Amino acid sequence: MEYYSNSNQWSKTFREVVLTICIFNLVFVASLYAEKRITREPRPEWIDRISTGIYVGVSHRFPDEADARADALADAKRQIIETLGGVIESEFIDEIVERSGEINTDDAFTSSRIKVVSRNIISVKPSKVFVEKWKVREGFKSRTEYQVFVAVPFSEENHRKFMKELVDETIRLGENRYNESLKLAQQGLILLALDQMQTIQANIAPLLKLTGLLPREVALLNRFNEEVAAKIETIPGSIRIEGRGGNQSAKMGLPVAEPLEIAVFWIDGDQKFPIPNLSVNFSVAKGKATLDSQNKTDRNGKAACVVKNIASAGRIKIQADILFPENLKIVDSRYSFTLLPNNKIMVKIIETNLGRPVDISYLENALLEQLTDCGFQVIENSPFRQLTENQLQAEQAETIIEMVKNNGADLVILGAISSGQTSKIRDRFYFARARGTLKVYNIQCKSVVGSYMIEDKNAGYSAVNAGFEAIKKVSNKLIDQILTEMGLE
Repeated sequence: MEYYSNSNQWSKTFREVVLTICIFNLVFVASLYAEKRITREPRPEWIDRISTGIYVGVSHRFPDEADARADALADAKRQIIETLGGVIESEFIDEIVERSGEINTDDAFTSSRIKVVSRNIISVKPSKVFVEKWKVREGFKSRTEYQVFVAVPFSEENHRKFMKELVDETIRLGENRYNESLKLAQQGLILLALDQMQTIQANIAPLLKLTGLLPREVALLNRFNEEVAAKIETIPGSIRIEGRGGNQSAKMGLPVAEPLEIAVFWIDGDQKFPIPNLSVNFSVAKGKATLDSQNKTDRNGKAACVVKNIASAGRIKIQADILFPENLKIVDSRYSFTLLPNNKIMVKIIETNLGRPVDISYLENALLEQLTDCGFQVIENSPFRQLTENQLQAEQAETIIEMVKNNGADLVILGAISSGQTSKIRDRFYFARARGTLKVYNIQCKSVVGSYMIEDKNAGYSAVNAGFEAIKKVSNKLIDQILTEMGLE
């Protein structure tokens, strides 16, 4: 028992010795790397109780007192800039302080703000300075470091002066940029002009959120901002498309005499400014025609389309679609031209029903009615009145064209239709077949431009009536086909 008691006592003593040694080592090591304020004078009250209009800059510790003074002043300047409403992007603040405002930037508005800040901030001076000395041990060596506190005044008067300069400089630069954007618009560079104006607005907006602006400064900014906004709003609505060459006469098989032309321009007051280099797509919206068109507006804002050949009768509609940039939001970007038909036509149809010639041809009358509705002028004085069906079928195209060359006809339609092959199904119910042929001659092109043949049957209450119904059915089909081919549907 005595041995056990002595052993416990020895263990306890050993632990106390080890603990004492550890504490001593910690204190010793800490003393080798200790920091001690060696300035006897207490910190002034103005450091902790900051007055209105005073910015207290605190430096890091430096071995050189001059470096500490510069760092403290830089800290005060940084605080002043940060409290001026956030008009300077954060990435520029340190550069302004460190380089005394000598900063290069591609953005004119940012550069302008930096200059205003530099003029008002860089030159500030401290009204009070307090220097603290610190002794710093590192191992068995020690050094002296300095920490500086500065009080920099920046009064409400200074703030107002800064705000006035900032507003005046922004408006001055904005007006220059606005005038430049108007010149761009006058050169037809509408999208670039609008982009410039939107940049002006983006740089005015932050200033309107600043506190401390005088009513006069707010009014100046608002008035200029509203002027720019109004111009942005009116430019797209002031773009016009004009066309020339519409309502010309069009003859099937011939080109149109004059080209179709569009002009795109921006109107400002009583002046017109052409817009070049816009993509234009000319296309046939109705009828048939061959086009040779210009796909961009030239320096005069114009694009032209030559109609090389009219391939259908009736009205021709050609449209020009101008591809404006989507940002412009142009509501009406299409211009339409109408070409008026000026075709003179001559029609001769020989019609027989069950082998007997009819006095009034259903096919001829129905065809002439449709063509007249489509704008054709009918020539009544026909040289074909005395020709038989066999003669009409036998004559060559050259002969037909020669016969009408002095009659003023542009198109000639010749044909024959007849019924036959009747059959009696029962009393008052007969069937008959009909066969019709048509040829269309284009006198201007000196060629046959259409040849059609249709056969069909129909019923009637008598053989003659069945023959007429068959002729009528075939006639209607022929008319539908020829109108479709001529682009008149």
